[in-house]
Amino acid sequence: MDTIRPIRESELDELIDLLCAVHNPEGHERYRGYMEGDPTWCPSQTPVIVVEGRIVSTLRIWDRWVHLGATPVRMGGIGGVTTHPDYRQRGIATRLMEHAAEYMRDDGYDLGLLFTMIPARFYRRLGWSCVPLMGFHARLSRPPQRGRSALEVLPFDESRDLEGTVALYQRYNAGRSGSLLRPRPYWDYAPSRVRGVLPTTVVRGSAGLSGYINWESDDDGAEVYEVAYESGPALDALVQHLLDECAAAEVTQIHGEIPYSHPFVDALVATADADLELTGDSSMMALPFDLGSLIAKAVPEAVESVRGLPDDVMCRLLFGESSGRDIEPILCAQGISLEAGEVRQLEEWFPRREVIFWEPDHF
Repeated sequence: MDTIRPIRESELDELIDLLCAVHNPEGHERYRGYMEGDPTWCPSQTPVIVVEGRIVSTLRIWDRWVHLGATPVRMGGIGGVTTHPDYRQRGIATRLMEHAAEYMRDDGYDLGLLFTMIPARFYRRLGWSCVPLMGFHARLSRPPQRGRSALEVLPFDESRDLEGTVALYQRYNAGRSGSLLRPRPYWDYAPSRVRGVLPTTVVRGSAGLSGYINWESDDDGAEVYEVAYESGPALDALVQHLLDECAAAEVTQIHGEIPYSHPFVDALVATADADLELTGDSSMMALPFDLGSLIAKAVPEAVESVRGLPDDVMCRLLFGESSGRDIEPILCAQGISLEAGEVRQLEEWFPRREVIFWEPDHF
């Protein structure tokens, strides 16, 4: 008989061996750091299924806070969903996901989030809804020209730049839908460091740090993971730095999970005379544990008026991925008709927002 229960600290080696066998043979240090290097972790956040004394399935719940629209809510991030190959197709992962949802609901989480690498239908049938995210792909018609910036652009130095980076992140992302709240200790957690939370390059002026960018080269060119800035000159300096680095490496393609409407993408395309391709996916999925309570926290004046709208539509409205006008034809196709005044009201309550879940925060 199989049993669902929290991991025991005496079983961490067995758990890590399972994760390495399924996901990454070289990941022992990484996976251990996810638990021992994260002060927010506790055994109940890592439930396991045990069959005949053997751990055969597990997942991780990351206790974080995320901006839902402009409102911070407590979020449980589901990651590392793992089942040993010998025990698949038995409903084990389904039971584990149901257990995790019940745990988060009972423990006071507002919302569950995950990023799926498998077809979304597995999670949809468990009540999760897709929240599409935008991205960009810039193709440079020619190698970028090197330029000069009025501001100093330097490699990130932790002793000099970390505190300024933390402060800039907080200012830049205050109220930015989809972004995590990063308390100061978050930047030191082992999982944050492993996932590359520290910038690659910073911009400094007379007043100190005024911008940063996190990027690296990959098989498809250059990928931008995160950017923040406080002024137009700082933004221009970041864009020119990236183009200079691409010129030196003869890279002609730049991409990232940042909306095409973001000023960084606009400045990049304009400066490089690039061809812009819009990208994105539906890998981010959300599960509200009490939708009425969540709406009351984010848009209290809308609670009574939106009763009866489908959960998947409400998730998109709450994040701001879609506005009231955007979802009107979706509702109409489902047999839900709105009056013109109701659409205008939804548009006011749920404006379209630039939704960004920065890559270093993925779990």
